[in-house]
Amino acid sequence: MGREDWEKLQRSVHETVEKCLVGRKFLETYGPLGVGSQCVPVDTFGTPSWATVDMLGESDNAIRALKREIAHIPLIYKDFWLFWRDLEASKKCETPLDISAAIGAAVAAAAREDDLIFNGLPDMNVAGLLNVDGRNTVKLSDWSVIGNGFQDVVSAIEKLRCTGFLLPYTLVVSPRLYALLHKVYERTGKLEIEAVKEMVKGGVYQSPVLKKDVALILAAGRQNVDLAVGGNFKVEYCGPENLNHRFRVVGSSVLRIKCPQAICTLE
Repeated sequence: MGREDWEKLQRSVHETVEKCLVGRKFLETYGPLGVGSQCVPVDTFGTPSWATVDMLGESDNAIRALKREIAHIPLIYKDFWLFWRDLEASKKCETPLDISAAIGAAVAAAAREDDLIFNGLPDMNVAGLLNVDGRNTVKLSDWSVIGNGFQDVVSAIEKLRCTGFLLPYTLVVSPRLYALLHKVYERTGKLEIEAVKEMVKGGVYQSPVLKKDVALILAAGRQNVDLAVGGNFKVEYCGPENLNHRFRVVGSSVLRIKCPQAICTLE
């Protein structure tokens, strides 16, 4: 494979991953730490408290970590093949190289990172946004009824606000709930999702890794949760086999939930 084709492959995979990732659209990242990084510290903080106002500055109201744990950073990858006949045809006949397999691998890798962010990785004792202990919960009503989705979001925001978390908030929903928010809201001429966006201020997203009727409201911010990145997704060459060539779309990351109370799930 020539330099031009290799650069096109890397660029296409990068663009596809960026387009497909949902978690990184609202989570701040920590890193990249390097592809060789295998673990990262995770501090846990309490709920927010007011800053102090006095004349002498002697009050002890400092923010400090309540505990520190170590999280392992797993590899996330998907392999694909490019056949030697296709490479030869591209080189000798100057036909475009078909990189459909690479794009498919990029989509799969991006979806797997989002699955880790939202659902965690039980085999490695890594919790996700939807199942971390200590999160807030609100009962999900029937969003096929106009207004119920908006009211559920208001209830979740109120729970976060009373705990001390301020705007902006981010809402992430399953594809079905996202579709149900696209109804005209109570003679206003506005879609229900528009009212929801005005309420949360931090964006509304959908992700296919949310398989059932579930949603979450998050007080996004590095102080509450972030994504520790070892290496961003890129293409690596695995080696030849039977004249064909195996490649890998690979990256590494782990979610760091520092304050579970900043999350409210609707379920």
